[in-house]
Amino acid sequence: MHRARCQAVGQVRLANIPGFPTLVLSRGRVALFATSHTCNAKAAKKAAEQESEASADETRGLSSWTTLQEKLRQSLASSKHKSASSPEESPESKVERSPKTQSKKPTPKSVKSTKPTKRKRRKEKEPVDFEVITPKALELEPIDHETPDIPKLSYGLDRALFNGGVYRMQDARTNVYNFDPYLASIMPVDEFDYDALKEYVTSSKDTKLRDLAKEHGKKYSGSTSSMTAVLSHLHFLISGWRPPNFDQLSRGWTPESNNFTILTRGPVATFIKYNDGVYSIDSDKEYDSENVLSMLGKSMEKLLTLPKEEFEKYKKTKSHQLTEEEKKADEAYHYTTFGDFMMRSQLDAHDPRLPGTGVFDLKTRAVVTIRMDVQGHEKGVGYEIRKQFGQWESFEREYYDLIRSAFLKYSLQVRMGRMDGIFVAYHNTQRIFGFQYIPLSEMDHALHGQTDTTLGDQEFKASLSILNDLMDRATKKFPNRSLRLHVETRPTNDPVTYFFVEPVTDEEMQAIQESKKASVDKLKEEIDDLSSQEKAAESAAAEAAADDQSGNTEEVESTEEEDMDQEIQNELAWQEVMDRVSEAVDSESLGIRSVRDAVQDALAQSGLLEGKTEAESTKHIEGLVSALTAHSQESKELESASEEEPADAQHGDETPLKDLILRVTEGIDENATNLNEFQRMFASLSEKPTAGEDADPETEADANAEAAATDASPETSPDQSPPRELLGMYITIRNKVDGKFVARPERLNTGSKWEVQYAVKEISDERAERLYKQIKARRRKILDINAEMRAQSWHRMFAGSLPTLSKRGASYRAERTKEEEAAGIRVAWERGPGSSS
Repeated sequence: MHRARCQAVGQVRLANIPGFPTLVLSRGRVALFATSHTCNAKAAKKAAEQESEASADETRGLSSWTTLQEKLRQSLASSKHKSASSPEESPESKVERSPKTQSKKPTPKSVKSTKPTKRKRRKEKEPVDFEVITPKALELEPIDHETPDIPKLSYGLDRALFNGGVYRMQDARTNVYNFDPYLASIMPVDEFDYDALKEYVTSSKDTKLRDLAKEHGKKYSGSTSSMTAVLSHLHFLISGWRPPNFDQLSRGWTPESNNFTILTRGPVATFIKYNDGVYSIDSDKEYDSENVLSMLGKSMEKLLTLPKEEFEKYKKTKSHQLTEEEKKADEAYHYTTFGDFMMRSQLDAHDPRLPGTGVFDLKTRAVVTIRMDVQGHEKGVGYEIRKQFGQWESFEREYYDLIRSAFLKYSLQVRMGRMDGIFVAYHNTQRIFGFQYIPLSEMDHALHGQTDTTLGDQEFKASLSILNDLMDRATKKFPNRSLRLHVETRPTNDPVTYFFVEPVTDEEMQAIQESKKASVDKLKEEIDDLSSQEKAAESAAAEAAADDQSGNTEEVESTEEEDMDQEIQNELAWQEVMDRVSEAVDSESLGIRSVRDAVQDALAQSGLLEGKTEAESTKHIEGLVSALTAHSQESKELESASEEEPADAQHGDETPLKDLILRVTEGIDENATNLNEFQRMFASLSEKPTAGEDADPETEADANAEAAATDASPETSPDQSPPRELLGMYITIRNKVDGKFVARPERLNTGSKWEVQYAVKEISDERAERLYKQIKARRRKILDINAEMRAQSWHRMFAGSLPTLSKRGASYRAERTKEEEAAGIRVAWERGPGSSS
């Protein structure tokens, strides 16, 4: 797998290593977002004074913030004074005696130092084991096998494959159709015979896939649909939460959010079913339910690739004309191996004029009013796409939503299936509005910031390599057993991915997978009711290294010394990263992250962060969170607190955080409007949200509040039931491009040398149980939304625009229909009226 294993041999105070600045101290406490190396009390006090002076300069004129922070300090000092065991001790004096702030890290043996160690550490830290991946050296290997004929586009839709942008179904200005008008109207789901389609086969039920895996000595098998969710979270990890790139949109576009959607960022789950030596990867369908879009996706795929006469046979009234051969025709697949994986990708369509394999994916994309409440889609079917650009009723709106919610998944599917791109048909479940071909390079431009696919290709291989390692650890812990995985990358300062593994029986797996089967039957009943109603570059690098070694002895010795020094610095830097990540994991397990998310959302929505840079905003948020968490039991030393029962993240020793924030902001006159709003927002967010509060998975109205409810899981606590078998791990990485460590790779090309260093650490049982419950609660909160609450949210979101836009679109279509009835239907390839047959 081209991995190298390294180990940090020790640590020293890193004062001049790029990317790891000296500690930022606030009131004698080490800030969580700075490097976590230790220093003595005197240095801490001096740094605190410098920080205080700098802060005073930066915040001069921001009176509301200064007053707010001062009130917090006074309130917290008062609380601590009352609860302190020794009245004469101040919070600052307590912190100075903390082992974390007094101890100094010893100099490793490999580093010469004449400075004596003033204090010994209380406890030796464990060395850091980390792996090194060189993505360029990894390769996907296609499996050569006989493939059935792959469908081709019908109705002249192949024109869209070779022109950028959208091909409109009908010109809005002239009413002229650019394609056969038959395409415009979608066959209703109650008229299409879905029983005439071959049933989709999951990875665990695909005997051919399992046989191929065994034949080629592969341990894991999976399909594009079952693997991309986990790989998406590894993208967030490796890219350091690189935000999507929207520069392909018009200058007049105003994004609601610059981030991926909540659904895309939320926790994911999958099953690993063991059978006869192979672990098959299946999607976890605990919260999945059949809906009109999944049904239309199957029927519209036939619509786009069959002539009109052939497609008509799939009507319920004509499906008897279909032969058994047509009904049971084998699907076309690409099979590809990587490491221990055998991957399967279904092939939707093909055109030999496209690059590579010429294969591409078909995607049917419903408009925004449908996606916001798929189960209650009827109320949004009136919405129409009428123009190219604009915030609403435009292709630009749909493209923006594609970037945020679908491009990541689509790009992974394209890479896994060795495809060229995706063909998108935009619709509202009743009408098709246009078609667009989006090659992989265009998706990469939005996801990775470059049209050169090198970065995306190499990241994909690095993600698969990490996943291979994690699954090896899981199957070693629980050999020859079926497993359930939960994976989530958290938006911490150093990105960290949680990977939880729980053994399950086949009966448990089946019960979870079929928990929503009733909704499938219900939908079919509703339909029936309606019916009745790179190796060269590596060798070049090796040759260059050999040439360097052929120099004189002094040069060789100098290079060796520099390499050793760089390696030591890397090992020490890894220890610093793991210290910060470990503290972040501790904070999450104790609920501190929930407080931070709630504070950030309250500050942003109340307007108190307006006009501030990202660095200023972060500083204010972290300062406020530190003050708030210092008031509660979570402010105790994390090493000791993590071994006890966690305190509730929403309450302190004496005063609930909600009451605290209301008290410290009381009576502040300056910027009173914003502060009152801040009080209201924080009070709201510090209480447990009701079910369905985050009903809309693709808007950001309540995005940062979702973490505040992670402690509200109704599951049985470990004390009330036997402890479950559970393996919890977290993963963090460092990127090294052309010899330099960077937050994330940018503008990578075929000549770049990229190393992905990653470390995996197991989580203690008690902490793993808490974090696992939180992840499952976050997933349930996003996916398991009450239908009534989702419908209510649909009417509220986007300032109540969706109902208005749907009604306006329905009126527009009614007028167009009257015009066509009066003037006849016109098509682009005929000068007179066409035919609507």
